[in-house]
Amino acid sequence: MRTRDIRVGGTYIVNVPQRIPPALRDRVPRTGTEFAADMRLHLHRGRRFELTVTDVHIDARTVDGFESVTTSKVALPLTAEQAEALGLPESEEAYRIEGLVLDGEGAPIKLPTTLAYTGLPTRWLDPLGTPTELSELSVAYYRYRVRQQATGMEAALVAQEAAEMLEKQREVAGRALDDYDAEEHLRIVEVQCAEWRRIELVMQVTGADRYRPEDDPDLSADDLKNPIAHGD
Repeated sequence: MRTRDIRVGGTYIVNVPQRIPPALRDRVPRTGTEFAADMRLHLHRGRRFELTVTDVHIDARTVDGFESVTTSKVALPLTAEQAEALGLPESEEAYRIEGLVLDGEGAPIKLPTTLAYTGLPTRWLDPLGTPTELSELSVAYYRYRVRQQATGMEAALVAQEAAEMLEKQREVAGRALDDYDAEEHLRIVEVQCAEWRRIELVMQVTGADRYRPEDDPDLSADDLKNPIAHGD
């Protein structure tokens, strides 16, 4: 998305690539909040999330913003009187109790909160409602993962996995009609399903007893390598 079209206060889709650029991946977080954001960005690799923009850096072509999330963790500051009643030594900094909020049955309660990001490239952003599209790298990665799972499997088991993945694709497609997360997941499942069915066909044509990626006639030498493990 063009940097000049992004507006502070607007909410956009962030498409996180499988390979985080070194400038983001290797930066040292200065606060606990920055550390939490960097960890979540790593978990978002190959996926999308919604970001409300709080600042646009035109020259750097980056944005700051926050993601709306939920948490069960809370921090309760103690008053000086409470700290004294607990027998805690005097301190210039306030004590606090950190933990989880649980309901009457001991299950965590989800509380709304936000997670702030800084320095995200504007090229990652799309307007809300933009259909999910996987990058070529993400497609290669999910296909690679399927081949790793299929390695050593007999033909009958591969056929079973392909049938189950096709059923999963149909189920996710139904949920994706009105579920944002499912619509995103569907693109991944479609790639996985197609790869399982391709492997099934390869084994039928070649008559292989067990699947071995190195014997797969459709693959190149590069296809045998983890696409996101290559050098930056």
